[in-house]
Amino acid sequence: MKTKTYQIANMECPNCAMILESIEDKLPGIHSIRASYKKGEMTVEYDETQVSESDILTAIERKGYTVHSTNEDK
Repeated sequence: MKTKTYQIANMECPNCAMILESIEDKLPGIHSIRASYKKGEMTVEYDETQVSESDILTAIERKGYTVHSTNEDK
């Protein structure tokens, strides 16, 4: 499992966080997503043999959000 934290530019409310967390249901290989609109970040735990970081970034952008930066946690 790999964990990455993404800084999300335009996540402004609890609904935004829920929208981003719904990506977990759409992409195979995602173990968990925790989004915080107060911090403006989203942490994703995923199996990199099943889903790529590019797939995750594309899913975020398709939801209408912009990623500012990423930090690898593990």
